[in-house]
Amino acid sequence: MTVHSHILLRVLTLLLCVLAFPGCVAAGREGPLVRQEAPFPTIFGPPAADTAEPVRYEVLRGDFHMHTVHSDGTLSPAQRVIEAWQYGYDVIAITDHGDFRSYEEALPTAKTLGILLVRGMETGLSGREHLVALDFSAGYQPRNPHQWSETPGQPQVFYQDEWRTLAAAGAFVLYAHPHVGLRDQMLWGIGQGLLQGIEVKNDVVGSEWNTVQSLGTWWYPFALDWAVERNLTIFADSDVHAARGPIEQATTLVLVKDRSPQGVMEALRARRTLAQFNGMLCAHEWVLKLLMASLVDVNLTEMEDGKVFLRLHNRGPVPLTAQIADMPVEPVTLSGYQQVLVGLRRTPDVVTIIWKNLYLRPTENLTTTYPLVALARPEQVSTR
Repeated sequence: MTVHSHILLRVLTLLLCVLAFPGCVAAGREGPLVRQEAPFPTIFGPPAADTAEPVRYEVLRGDFHMHTVHSDGTLSPAQRVIEAWQYGYDVIAITDHGDFRSYEEALPTAKTLGILLVRGMETGLSGREHLVALDFSAGYQPRNPHQWSETPGQPQVFYQDEWRTLAAAGAFVLYAHPHVGLRDQMLWGIGQGLLQGIEVKNDVVGSEWNTVQSLGTWWYPFALDWAVERNLTIFADSDVHAARGPIEQATTLVLVKDRSPQGVMEALRARRTLAQFNGMLCAHEWVLKLLMASLVDVNLTEMEDGKVFLRLHNRGPVPLTAQIADMPVEPVTLSGYQQVLVGLRRTPDVVTIIWKNLYLRPTENLTTTYPLVALARPEQVSTR
């Protein structure tokens, strides 16, 4: 295929996708489709063992649980990809119940729009415990969509064999909307290393399915505890079935070394994720510290009149609420990309900040400490 033919094919694919999407400009009713953009800075981690250079991570927005017309959703696979593009996602997995044909159907649209697509499917141990499987081989044949372990009135106990078969196909498995807790089957999966992730937020269940109302939203705070205690990857997913609404969408932030499906899966298996929802970030402590080391600058600044300020710079899109420990100042909210000066009565050598919307546990916030070695006037302060 020539270069011109390849370009023409991509344009035609995108045109067909847009024509298929309801409410677009081609239908003559609404304006053009617009992508929401709010970039993160590059995140720098400690150097790898074989180099002196710091590891660079890109922050991708992901949603790893959603449905199409191939199960109980209302949008086609191509429409689901275009919708995700609009909402600013970088990587998605379409996870129909017991069916993964959406992957092949959606892949041309995803490639055209630059969306990373991971093969996915929702399955489960029973009608109560649902699992999301990601990145398994195309040759995997589901034995039963949701009844590996039990059926009402008809016990079935082949979940261990089926789970091992899924693992042999290369699957990464996470516990979706964990509303029935950790029964023996799930504990077995964790013990065998077959259950690798868990949703702490699922948009579609709302106040039902045993969610808990805390911190201003309905979610699974106990799942955050389980993730920490059992070293599981932390997810926040939409589980969207119909078209997405205008409200904030649950998002899994993924810190990738390489912007590719393989790079995404490496990050998921390494636990480099953060659950973003309701103005909060929930993650393992080391992941939050890795993110914040590059996301926020903290400096002392002295004005010409001798007044001293603590200068905080949020270099990313996520609002951050900072409570400065041991100082008589109110918590400060840094909006996306915002800089704030906080007046100080004394000049500290070290400042400790409690980040009130960043959670290691449901009742524990991230705390970071910043040595403040020297004063700098405003024109000398680096914003990197």
